[in-house]
Amino acid sequence: MATSLAAILREESSFESFARNFVKQMTDHTSVYKLTEEELTVLQDQLQAWEDSSLAATEARDAARAATEAKEGARSVLSDDLRVRIRIIQADPSISDEAKIEAGIRPHKSDRTPVPPPRTNPLASVIASDRLEHTVCFTDSATPTKRARPYGMAGCEIYVCVAEVAPADPQQYRFVKLATRSSDVVTFAADDGGKTANYLLRWVSSKGEAGPWSQVTSATIPAV
Repeated sequence: MATSLAAILREESSFESFARNFVKQMTDHTSVYKLTEEELTVLQDQLQAWEDSSLAATEARDAARAATEAKEGARSVLSDDLRVRIRIIQADPSISDEAKIEAGIRPHKSDRTPVPPPRTNPLASVIASDRLEHTVCFTDSATPTKRARPYGMAGCEIYVCVAEVAPADPQQYRFVKLATRSSDVVTFAADDGGKTANYLLRWVSSKGEAGPWSQVTSATIPAV
């Protein structure tokens, strides 16, 4: 399918080859195409003007690209040096916080926010997710609609006791794992199938401090 003249004149690459070929044909065969010398001169001048402006545009584009690359390179070098210098200033106790702030540098905190001991307890729910398997899900009693554990907590300790009646004494529950997400899987031996698993949970801080126990949550262990 032939390309339309409008499309040829619209596309840069096809326009260039078409225009040069057209003017060459007019120049080589002026009498065939019945052009006057003035008309031919106008065409040739217009082609030369376009070629000059096209070359200038290409050179300007290349110069702009080179300038942008030079700018980004200079920024990268400066950024690397700034990071090094900022770290040195931040770590220097002889430079006041006021001076650091004036330079746009955030001073290091001299003391960290202490992690409080756990004061709340987990709220547990148990899903019979597979044979001889429970998925224990938990949230915090202070924020029951959110899955995030309380600030400063390393995780949730899960304890279990397989018994028809849940013991009141936490000492009778065995430690299963420290869960660091909002749920975790507990598996059982084959002879536990059909029995009742009773769970106690509590938060443990990053300093190893344990919080209050949760309420007992019980569920039947799937046998099949």
